[in-house]
Parts: sequence; structure tokens; C-alpha cells
Amino acid sequence: MTLQSLSPPFAGDRNERRRRPRRETVASTPFVRVSMGMMNRMVGAVDASIILGVALVFHYLDIAGPPPLSIWQTAIAGVVGAVTFASALGLWSGYRVERYRRFRGQAIDVIVGVALAALANRAVVWAFEPEVLTAHLWLSLWLAAVLIGLASGRLACAMVVDILWTRGLLRRRVAVVGATLMAGDLIRRIRREEWHRDLELVGLFDDVAPGVAGTVEDLRRLAQTRRVDLIVLALPWSRSADIFHLGDRLQWISADVVTPLEQPGFLSRSNALTQIAGIPALQLTRHPFRGTQGLVKQAQDYVVAACAIVLTAPILAMAATALALSGGGPVLFRQDRIGFNGRPFSIYKLRTMTVDLTDDGAGGQIRGNPRITKIGALLRRTSIDELPQLLNVLKGEMSIVGPRPHVAGMRIGSDPYAEAVRTYAARHQIKPGITGWAQINGMRGGIDTLEKAQRGVELDLDYMRNWSLQLDLSIMVRTVTRHLMGPEVF
Repeated sequence: MTLQSLSPPFAGDRNERRRRPRRETVASTPFVRVSMGMMNRMVGAVDASIILGVALVFHYLDIAGPPPLSIWQTAIAGVVGAVTFASALGLWSGYRVERYRRFRGQAIDVIVGVALAALANRAVVWAFEPEVLTAHLWLSLWLAAVLIGLASGRLACAMVVDILWTRGLLRRRVAVVGATLMAGDLIRRIRREEWHRDLELVGLFDDVAPGVAGTVEDLRRLAQTRRVDLIVLALPWSRSADIFHLGDRLQWISADVVTPLEQPGFLSRSNALTQIAGIPALQLTRHPFRGTQGLVKQAQDYVVAACAIVLTAPILAMAATALALSGGGPVLFRQDRIGFNGRPFSIYKLRTMTVDLTDDGAGGQIRGNPRITKIGALLRRTSIDELPQLLNVLKGEMSIVGPRPHVAGMRIGSDPYAEAVRTYAARHQIKPGITGWAQINGMRGGIDTLEKAQRGVELDLDYMRNWSLQLDLSIMVRTVTRHLMGPEVF
């Protein structure tokens, strides 16, 4: 069996590429990816909600007679029980995806966890109303309801996990780069039954070897339309220069990047050491917004964008009317920009300049551009022209906060931005934003020097490394209160 025969004809097959439509739906490259960590948090949240929910239901429905505790005492007892249960299971790794599929393991987890939660509840009840401990019927029915509720919740979670596993959403999609013997060994391991449930091979990619799934450029195009979770650079460390060169070429893709280690040595206890199909590997990069973080980020985007559109609708209507009456071109301006995973999309703005079909936008913004109309100058100074991008957010193409999107082939002087700044492409591992960390730190307006371009990329990458919900909210507040208008906006 040859090394090439191990790779499925997946991404680079010429016939398939002819059949593929030019522009697929955004949903084909999901920003939010289901992860095992996300599932574990979901199950923990379901457990805690059931314990607290049963306590409140018992209080309001008088299932076992009048409640012996006040609503606040009942709520506190429920919270203590929920936290105790979830913490106890977390200590002995009870929240693991593979454990939800085993009836015996789940039964032990629930029984032991409920026993510990009941002890904690008794301590709280004794502190509030010691005589309640004599209400054996009330406490017994409460305990039985918790057990039944948790068992039902775990059954539902197991069904969800089964569905996700069957559909491959919990399997990591792996692309192997480099037609080497190391790659052949890794591919054979991925296809073994013990690893097949967790890993799915996308293909083997190499710029030179014939008969593989495609080239490195094919992999980059594939990632724009299909999910790639993990990229393995299967090259020996004697070719370290090639490893880092490939890392630079693949930094457009929002995926974990690892390289196998034949002898981990002193790295065996490093936090950067991981495993892929049982082979030790060094983690070179991690994709941002993993699991729950991506879910929180996307939920925030949709909520903020929907509210902002409602609040700014009168302003948008007046601006659109003024542009329509002034003539000179369409009200809405559209332009192709580069988005998540290097995927092109059409950005929306209110038109602020006269139409020039020869201007592709690669030169960036120019202060004092004679094409800017009087109404356009006002819209730019107040940032009203950016409001239609809220529609891009609702379409899933942009975020409220993120790196600003640029046109393909954006230039700094005479050089393409992507070549002038080595780490530029890494900005595309997340969705572009209407505002961003770079914009509130002096990067609004045109990027006309190499130093400013490098500074902008550094700020964008800092944002990706240090993201938090609090940081996003801070950027939004500072944008609205300080950076919507001013001399740097043009």
C-alpha cells in the first residue's frame, strides 16, 4: 500500500472542484464548533439546573405539603446542592463525553453526587431551620425527584452526544500536511477503530507528491468551505525551516496546528505537548474561540446587532433618504472583503463617495479624497456609514468586535499587506469586526505606513490571545463614547 493511497480523494480532486459552487453558504464553515469541553459544560449546566429546579418546584407546588423553608432558603439550599454535585463530579472526571455513553458509570456518578449534595443540603437546612430535618416525607420526596430528574437529564444528554457523534460533529477533522513516512503511520493510526470515533481524516496534502488530496493551497481553499479542526505538519524536525514556513502559509486557517515529536525528551511535561492518535506532538498554535467561547461570542454578536439595528433604524432611514435625494449612485455600497478563514464576503456601508468602478479599494482610505461627497463626509465623521454592517453581523459574516476586514490584495505602499507583515494572515482566524481593539488604540483611518500596519496586526493578535466577554463590552463602550467621531475618522 502506497502512502498516497492512504489519503482520500477529498479536497483537491479536480472533478469535485469543478462541481463545487463558487460561493457556498456561511454555515458550511461554522465559527462555533461543538467540542467535548462544550458538551461537558452543557451536561454540568443541565445537572445543576435540575437540582435547583426541583427545589423551586417543590416549594411552589406544595408536592409534599406546605414548604418548611422560605423561597430564599429553598433557593440557597438548591444552589448549594447543585454546586456540590457538579464540583464532586468534576473532581473525579465525571464530566467526560465518553462517560455519558456508559449506563453503569453514569448511575454511579449520579448516586454518589446526589449523596454528597444531600449532605450539603442537610447542613444548609439545619443552619436555617433544624426542625425541618424531621420532615422525612418532604425530604425523601425531594431526594427522589432529584434522582429521577438527573437520570432523565443524563439520558437526554446521552442521546444528544450519540447524535453528535453519529453525525461526526464530535470528531476532530484532521488534515495531514507532508507526504512522509511519519504521515503514513499517523494516517494508519487515525483509521484504526480505537481512534476512528474521535478523529476523521480530511486528507493528505503536499505540494510535490502526486496522488494526494491536494496541495497546501488546496487545503487553504478547503478550509473556507469545510471544517478543519486540526492540521498536522508531518515533517521531521530536521526540516524545522519547512515546518515554520508551512505554519506561516497555513495561518489563515482557524485550526489547531501540531507537529509530531519522535522523541519528546524534556518536553514530555510541557503544557505545549499533546497527542494525536497516540503520537506525542508539539502544539504550535491553537484556534481562537474554542468551544463555549465561540458560542458566547456569537450569542453576543446576534443580541447586540439586533438591538443596535432597532435603536439606529431612524438614523439609518434619514441617512438613506438624504443619499437617495442627493443622487450620484446607489444608497448602499457593497465591496468584497476577506473574512473568517480567508473567505470573501460582501461588506455593507452607506455610500459616501461618488462611484468609480476602477477603484478596487486596495490602496485603502485616503485623507481628503475628492470623491467624498458632502453628505458622505458627515456620515463618515459620525460613523453612520458603518451601521449597515450590523446586517453582516446578523448574516454571520462579521462580529461586533474583531479585526477590521480588508479587501483582497490590500497594499501598504507598493507591497501587499500580507507580504509586508508576516503575521497578517492570522487575523483571519476569527470573524472581522465593525470595531476592534486596534481601532480604539489609534488605528482608525487609513493605514499608510509599514509601522502602522505592523502595529495594527499586533493589536489584532493581542485581542485574539486575550479575548474575554468583558474585553468586548469594554471595546464597545469605548467605541460608542469616544471613537465614533473625531479627527482620526475620515
